[in-house]
Amino acid sequence: MSEIKVVSYNVHSTIGMDGKSDCARLAGVISQMDPHVAGLQELGVYTRRVPDVDAPLEIARHTRMNYLFSRSLVTTEQGGEYGVGAFSVYTMEVKARLLLPTPEGAEPRSALIVKVNAPAPFYFAVCHFSFQGEFEKSEFFRTISAKLITDTIIDNKFYPCIWTGDFNTFKGTDTLAYIRKHWLVANDLDPATPTCVCSMSRGEEQIDFICAYPKESFEVKSFKVFSDREASDHNPVTAVLELKEQK
Repeated sequence: MSEIKVVSYNVHSTIGMDGKSDCARLAGVISQMDPHVAGLQELGVYTRRVPDVDAPLEIARHTRMNYLFSRSLVTTEQGGEYGVGAFSVYTMEVKARLLLPTPEGAEPRSALIVKVNAPAPFYFAVCHFSFQGEFEKSEFFRTISAKLITDTIIDNKFYPCIWTGDFNTFKGTDTLAYIRKHWLVANDLDPATPTCVCSMSRGEEQIDFICAYPKESFEVKSFKVFSDREASDHNPVTAVLELKEQK
């Protein structure tokens, strides 16, 4: 058996609650949690918002982790990129980059699936779903995005797999019901502690998740919402998952 420490963190384009971009500060938060793998969302590479920063590269440099980046959209005419990233103390290889379903004209969303070359290898996925109220029937699109990721992992045998992300959904939604049907959800050890302001109407919600597939291949040893809301507008979440011996 093997224990894997996992982090999921929406890094808010590296901009903290003081309005300043600081990759070193974000990397310090991640390093405190000491993960084997981390899934990060809202990563920018020379974007209009933070034009001088290659966030994946800088965070990897400060944490001394390997990384793979997946672009969701191009943000500038000069080629600035914005998306999600997988970080690990182990080497990784890309297995799939998925463009997630959204209505025409909405912000593109993506998912990245990698293989982690740990002593006991596993797969790792990271995504960022559309936010609450972003467009009509947004929950429906989150649900079919979750289904696309799950089907891709099952059909290609990309498992055992750990899936992280800002799902922008919460307890009681169709999306989370679908995910729980197929995945072991580490957050279920502490489902009430919020990670971000989900929407103006609902206030604080737990919307950042760590999941594992198949359920019987993992045991959740611990789950925690890390207490930091300075480096980003989200709290990172962290879990220790025990990967059982594969037969």
